[in-house]
Amino acid sequence: MATYIDLTIPFGPDIQPLDGHPRVYFEPITTHQQEGRSNTRVIFSIHTGTHIDSPYHFYREAPGIDAMPLDQLIGPAVIVDLTAISQPGEAIRVEDLQNAVGDMHLKNKRVLLRTDWATDHWNQPDLYARNPYLSEKAAIWLKDQEIRALGLDFAVDKDFPYPNHYVFLGRSIVLIENLIHLGEIPQQEFTLMALPLKVVHGDGGPARVVAKLN
Repeated sequence: MATYIDLTIPFGPDIQPLDGHPRVYFEPITTHQQEGRSNTRVIFSIHTGTHIDSPYHFYREAPGIDAMPLDQLIGPAVIVDLTAISQPGEAIRVEDLQNAVGDMHLKNKRVLLRTDWATDHWNQPDLYARNPYLSEKAAIWLKDQEIRALGLDFAVDKDFPYPNHYVFLGRSIVLIENLIHLGEIPQQEFTLMALPLKVVHGDGGPARVVAKLN
């Protein structure tokens, strides 16, 4: 029997949003107490909590999240452990990635980078203030490995103009952001299942992301 590990931040008002983005807000439409059933209106940014960025996020003529092929978001994945390397507020360099990757094959894989940052900080004010991030050279190196998708438990960029988004999304490598509990995956290779909400021409979509152990 397969084992599944949920890598998704619980979706609710406790999630720390990006600067300038609204906090998740729930407003009841009906309640059990008054109408005998619960219905809820939700206000949130697509780029809150665990979500997937589409190429349209940074490229006007690129496909939205509804056009992403499912076989890009479901399939063989590897985890790269950076917990001994990453530091709050510091860039992860090419040599850091190369040392952590070792002899793993990344081509055509969904690659998840583990620092445990979001696991510990997803509901903290410093989530986007002190996160580790990729240097642009490290992002280019990963892109050149011909990966299918990149998952992270930290923000891929540090500051505007967000160069790493251009690096990956320009090659149609979707970004699966704000993962948690990557340390619970006991094996280096597994099957990733990352399914975003099918937002029409969306710049991204909130997602439920799961590791299926082979």
